[in-house]
Amino acid sequence: MTIRLLTSISKGWLHAEGGFSFDEPYYLDPLYRQAQDIKIDLFLRERWPDYAFYNMESNLVQREFWQPDYVYVGGIQPNLLVGACVGARLKFYPDKDIDFAAINPLGHISTVDELPPVADILSHPLIQRFDAQIIELRETRPDLTVIPPFFWDTSGRATVHGFITTSMKFYSENIFVKMYEEPDFVKGFHDWIADVYIALIRHYAELGHMPVTSIHTGECTGTMVRDNQYDEFIIPYINKLADALGPIRLHSCGQSDHLLQVMPHIHNLEVLDTGSGTSLAKVRETLGAEIRIDLAPPLNLLLEGSAKTEMVNWLDRALAENGGGPLLIGYHFEPGYSMENCLAIHDELAERGLIKKGRS
Repeated sequence: MTIRLLTSISKGWLHAEGGFSFDEPYYLDPLYRQAQDIKIDLFLRERWPDYAFYNMESNLVQREFWQPDYVYVGGIQPNLLVGACVGARLKFYPDKDIDFAAINPLGHISTVDELPPVADILSHPLIQRFDAQIIELRETRPDLTVIPPFFWDTSGRATVHGFITTSMKFYSENIFVKMYEEPDFVKGFHDWIADVYIALIRHYAELGHMPVTSIHTGECTGTMVRDNQYDEFIIPYINKLADALGPIRLHSCGQSDHLLQVMPHIHNLEVLDTGSGTSLAKVRETLGAEIRIDLAPPLNLLLEGSAKTEMVNWLDRALAENGGGPLLIGYHFEPGYSMENCLAIHDELAERGLIKKGRS
C-alpha cells in the first residue's frame, strides 16, 4: 500500500500565530517573497520539529519537488492571474489569500465574441512584468530556481482552475442559467478559457524552462452541476487541456460520487483529488485500483471540538475503502482546526508503518 501525507499551512494561521503578512509585495516581488518564505519555513520547523507541516500553496505543491527557497514569479492562483488580465483589480490582504476587489470582471459580456483575444492576454502588462522578472532573475541569480506562473514546484505540473469554476468567477452564478438558456455561450466561454490557459502555460513553460508533465485542473465548483452537465460543459474542455498539454490531475471539491460515472470520459486522468464525503470504494470501483487518489479528511473532524477517536475511525474506513491503491491524504491547516486531530493523522499512519513521521 502506497500512502503519503501532506499538510500545508494557511496564510490565516501564519498571520495569527507567526505575525506574517501577505501584502502586495509578497505576490509581486519574487525576492521579497522568497525571504519571507524562508522565515516561515524556519518558524514551522521550530514549531513542529517532528511533524511534516509546510508552507505551501494549498493542494498544488508536491513535496518531493519543492524546496523552501524557490523563487516564485507570479505565484498567484490561476483564475486570479487571468482575471487581472481581463480587467479585474486584485485586492491584497495581510491575513488571507488575494482575491478580486470586485466580482464578475466579465459579467457584462453578452456574447463570446466580446471575450478578449488570447494575444491580448499574453501582452497584458502584468504578464509582461512577470516575463521581465523571470528573464532578470535567470540572468542575475543563476543560483536560484525560478518557478514561473502556473507552476508551483519543479515537477512540471502546471495548474489551472477548472472551467465552470473559472466562468462562474468571471461571469457570476448566472453561468448556470446560461447552461439552459444559451448552452453555446457556455461552451464558447469554456473553449476560450481552455485556449487562454494553454497559451499561458506554453508561454511560461518555454520562458521558465519548465517542460509540462501534467495539468492540475481545479474544478472547485464542478460538484454543483449534474453528471450530464459535467459531461457536456466541463469534460470536453478538460480533454482539450489533456490533449494539448498532458495527463490530468482533477480536483473535485467535496462529495463527488454523482460525477464518478462520467469521469472515465476524461482523457489521460492520472489523479483524482477529492474532498471528504466522496466514497473511496466507489472511486476504486469506477476508476480502478491503479489511479492515485488525493483525499482531504472531513472538515467537521478537522475542527476544534471534534473527537480524536472519530478522526481515527475515519482514517480506518478510508484505508479500508482504498483497497491498497495509491493514496495521498492532504489538508490545509486553518485557524480553528484541532491540532490534536491533525497530529493524530500523522501519528496513526506512522504507527502503522505507512509513513515515516517527521520533516524531510
